[in-house]
Amino acid sequence: MFKICLNCFFTWLTPLKKEPPGPLEAVNTARRDWKQAQYDFNFVSDKNLIDYTVHKIKACERQYMATLEQAKQQNITAWQIEPLCNAATIETSHTAEETSQQTKVPI
Repeated sequence: MFKICLNCFFTWLTPLKKEPPGPLEAVNTARRDWKQAQYDFNFVSDKNLIDYTVHKIKACERQYMATLEQAKQQNITAWQIEPLCNAATIETSHTAEETSQQTKVPI
């Protein structure tokens, strides 16, 4: 019992090991950094800081493009590629049949 409690205590004392972010999270973080750098550019007045901010925008943009390319290579998307259901196609086919039936008028 004492050994289990001691193990739990040492686990609690050790710093948490952070796992590297997943590809989707890395893309979102890089995009946020890029947008923040663009936003910061609007509030810079010193010439040296303007150069720095332009450099930061370019660096963040390249980082975003690189992480986006890595995610594409791993076939990771933020949206679902295949439709959930074919209900939309079924509804449209029914409405087409209904309109064709309505246009037929017996004489």
